[in-house]
Amino acid sequence: MAGELLSNLPDEIIIKILQLIGEQSFYYLGDFLRAGKRGYELVHEPSVLKICDVTEMCLSAGNTRAIGYDGLQAATILGLVESIKILEPIVPKHPLSTFAQAIFKVCLGRDKEASQVFQLFAAHHADLRSEEILDLGRSMQYLMPHFYAPWLNTYGETSYFRMMM
Repeated sequence: MAGELLSNLPDEIIIKILQLIGEQSFYYLGDFLRAGKRGYELVHEPSVLKICDVTEMCLSAGNTRAIGYDGLQAATILGLVESIKILEPIVPKHPLSTFAQAIFKVCLGRDKEASQVFQLFAAHHADLRSEEILDLGRSMQYLMPHFYAPWLNTYGETSYFRMMM
């Protein structure tokens, strides 16, 4: 019943709710982020982010892991292009995010860009033939289904990090 009511509410009302919730603590927005594409998009509305800009807070606090996870979750909800944009500020600082961005660019057919990101990864983190790269692939394979929207992932099993297998 509650889900039906929320889906019928106009975006402006939900945005106002998000602003009030986000003002108290940005942690409360997590359920809206995981609720699907609409919730994710509404949380990222400029008027909501003005009140609780999680990305800037994470960057200034040095919490690249939170931004990395947000970028990975975006891949399952908004798609790879949006995910790449979210991950951009922490490439090449965060190994998993750098690796994920390179993989996503390969999936989009942007081989030259992917090659540059892989080179950044190799320069800052580990050799591309090392065990660490295999561990990162396993980490991504484990994490992606846990972002609560695998049914929205248009890439499905066909590109589920086959090169890691």
